[in-house]
Amino acid sequence: MNIIIEGTDGCGKTTTIEALKKIFPKVDFSDRSVVICNYMLKDVPMETRVDAYHTYLQNGDDKVIFLINNDGEELLRRVKTRDKAISDFDLDAPLYNEMYRETFKVMEQNNMTEGKMFMVDVTGLSLDDQINKVKETIEQF
Repeated sequence: MNIIIEGTDGCGKTTTIEALKKIFPKVDFSDRSVVICNYMLKDVPMETRVDAYHTYLQNGDDKVIFLINNDGEELLRRVKTRDKAISDFDLDAPLYNEMYRETFKVMEQNNMTEGKMFMVDVTGLSLDDQINKVKETIEQF
């Protein structure tokens, strides 16, 4: 099984994946799907985005989890404390977080998740609680 952890910069994808690999050693984890990234852009209309994601989910076996953190200040704090140059894209983390959230809502409302896309709200959770919440989601597959 391949599980892709998606979300905006600063939501905890890498840290969560590192922990999940120890819990589920037979599962392939990755962050960021090329398809998801290519359409999760400000200039891509929602209809185009959800159609592309729906086709992706229909034609593949990947499970996709969107991590959502609705604390914009926390997202920016995490982005700014990294040991790398900060781009405009990084500073738009709260905007992209909202795009992930809204995209999932539209897909769920229109029955387009194919039972392969999930959203986990990690707002205000400690790292351990975040990992446990994602773990519980995976155990439901």
